[in-house]
Amino acid sequence: MAEAKDGSGDSCGRRRMAASLVMHVSPEHQPKQLTGRGALSVVRRAVVRPASEFIDGDDPPSGNGTRPRTPVLELVEPEPPLMMEPEPPLMMEPDPPLMMEPEPALVMEPEPALMMEPEPALMMEELDPTEPCSDTGSAKSPVPQDLVSLEGSPKSPHCPVWLEEEENQDEDSENDDSGDEYSIPSLPPLRKQEESDGAEEKEPTTVSVNRDKISAVNEADWHKNRMAAVSSICFEELLHNHTEYKSTKSSVAAFILEKELTDGGGRCGEVYEVVALGTGQSCYSGWLSYTGTVVHDCHAIVIARRALKRYLYKQLLLFHSTEPQLRQHSIFESGTDGKPLQLKPKIYLHLYTNHTPKGAAQRPLITLNGGNYESLKLNCFAKGSLVPASEVPISVSGARVCTMADSDKLTRWTVTGVQGALLSHFIQPLYITSATLAGPSSSYYEHVSDTINKRLGEGWQGALRDPYKATGIFFLPGDNIGPLLPSSRCKDLSINWCRGDSCIEVVDAITGHTLDCSPFVSGPGLRSRLCKRALYFGFRKLASLSGQQDLLAFATYSSAKMAAQLYQEAKATVNQRFSVNDAGPWNSKQLVDSFKR
Repeated sequence: MAEAKDGSGDSCGRRRMAASLVMHVSPEHQPKQLTGRGALSVVRRAVVRPASEFIDGDDPPSGNGTRPRTPVLELVEPEPPLMMEPEPPLMMEPDPPLMMEPEPALVMEPEPALMMEPEPALMMEELDPTEPCSDTGSAKSPVPQDLVSLEGSPKSPHCPVWLEEEENQDEDSENDDSGDEYSIPSLPPLRKQEESDGAEEKEPTTVSVNRDKISAVNEADWHKNRMAAVSSICFEELLHNHTEYKSTKSSVAAFILEKELTDGGGRCGEVYEVVALGTGQSCYSGWLSYTGTVVHDCHAIVIARRALKRYLYKQLLLFHSTEPQLRQHSIFESGTDGKPLQLKPKIYLHLYTNHTPKGAAQRPLITLNGGNYESLKLNCFAKGSLVPASEVPISVSGARVCTMADSDKLTRWTVTGVQGALLSHFIQPLYITSATLAGPSSSYYEHVSDTINKRLGEGWQGALRDPYKATGIFFLPGDNIGPLLPSSRCKDLSINWCRGDSCIEVVDAITGHTLDCSPFVSGPGLRSRLCKRALYFGFRKLASLSGQQDLLAFATYSSAKMAAQLYQEAKATVNQRFSVNDAGPWNSKQLVDSFKR
């Protein structure tokens, strides 16, 4: 029994020793993590020892005996979190900003100003060297890119801007639209539509559009928009440094020369050139002046026509120049059969205005039984009011300046021309081909056309002597280029300019003299360069240069005018037609014209 106890004690001691040895077992006997389906279970081979590992005398447990306690199994089993729950951030949740959420501003939201909004001034308002179309804005109405020169700008009279509509472009420039369209201030966009013959659409070429192939409607639209465009460009350029007078654009008129040209390749195009411009809506109504230094009528059409006279004098001086290079730039050429000078072929005179001609054009036209029109009374401005000429008292017409209305003058110009009596000594009659009416009058331009062209009636044209004839002005509605009303400061001011002038002149319509702050001042007397005396000086200078000494012998301005016999006959015929139609007398200013040189 003692041995048995000793044996059992030795057995217990050996079990405790084995337990301690197991606690320090080598790494190869420690539990391992498997990668298969058993990776989540613990391998216990290192703990359950085979029978050969027991010390002699220590019987292995039998199937029938009680299984010995094995604390080893509880001691070596690892804690589940170490084997079953690895740290998720290390394997499952990488840093999202690095892989999943790059900065959107760098890839998805480029700066819009760099990619999507090019500067408008470069795309829509670049029209150098003639005109940086601003204002307008502008416009800017894009100008159709036909072979047309916008020589309306006064700064570069010899540097036209050619805008060509190309029909065959190189592939390299197929996507280049930097010169696709130009804008003009206050004008709507316009693109000319070409007629299609059913053929395959071709790329644009550098050949200009042939206007003979354009329908009458498209040609009229083409023309009237060019008239408004060049007039606006010219005005904005002239007043670029004189913005205080810009509201005078509410009542503006311009005479424009259209020249048909052919380039070296035989392509035809038209050049539109503003040659005279005037603004104003008032007139002088003071006492009669006999010095010839007062501008009586400062309405836009009348001022533009007087500025046109100055331009014609300049062109005649070019024609009579001794230098051939200067002479060829004149718009005139020698007449046939001993007649005065005439315009070169393919040059036409047009008028643009954005206000309704005062007088008969504002009233309805009624046809009488003989084909003649009912007396659309002649009207004149007397003491600041527009009244029928027949109702002006003699005491007023004999003491104060009374000027005829715009409508009456336009009607007379259809017969006599716009050159006036003095220039008729040198050139043949110069007639207006077309007139573009903008503003309120554009809605009833047909009525204005009938009034101007038909009020003299029919059956009298045979009384005119060659080269004078009865003509008609082709009226078109156009786009307004100015404000509806002038500012309070500018309502009685008038601006004038003709091509070749260095700057504008500002005239006070109430006094008929130039403002002392005008950009151009002719002298201390503040007389305008458009006054009768100034134009008479140009007449005498031209007569001297052309060698017509007989024209220098006239004692007065009036006698020089009356010496233009054919012109005076045509004017008398017009006055007679007004009298036949019971329109009233034409107010004459013979006393005012009696000043000497």
